[in-house]
Amino acid sequence: MSVPEIIHEIDEVIRDTHTLREKKIERLQKLAMNCWNEVVPGYGTATSSKELASDEIQKRWANVRHEVEKYETKAKILYVLDWPASSGNFYWVK
Repeated sequence: MSVPEIIHEIDEVIRDTHTLREKKIERLQKLAMNCWNEVVPGYGTATSSKELASDEIQKRWANVRHEVEKYETKAKILYVLDWPASSGNFYWVK
């Protein structure tokens, strides 16, 4: 799944009113990890940061941010995408 597809899916999960909260959180966490692995292949491994220069990683995340700006739920999408780094609790998911 490409980054734009992942972001679109995150938006759909956020707006979904029929799925149980726990299932939504699980799906959002999985999508966040998928996005990180697309942006920084091998995220969380010793080799991921060695293979890409810092400026390349920043450039890739800038492209993600640009894609996120297209959505009304952008603040929540960014929260989801930040989850692997912050371990946030998804308090806002209903």
